[in-house]
Amino acid sequence: MTEKIEEYKERLALIQHNGNLSIEAETFLEEMMADLVELNRSNKALRRAIMKTGQASTMSTRLRDALYE
Repeated sequence: MTEKIEEYKERLALIQHNGNLSIEAETFLEEMMADLVELNRSNKALRRAIMKTGQASTMSTRLRDALYE
């Protein structure tokens, strides 16, 4: 996903360089880009949290199985 974000940033910079957009449109696209970057960061953090939760439950299951033996 970071490659896609970098591509979007490059395309936005090219559009801004050409000057084809109004100031409002440029501002709107910059805000959208910032939101996209933040959502991507949040998504990664949530994925890590889910993975940790999954690992923790696996460990408790292993411990429970060991105690029953």
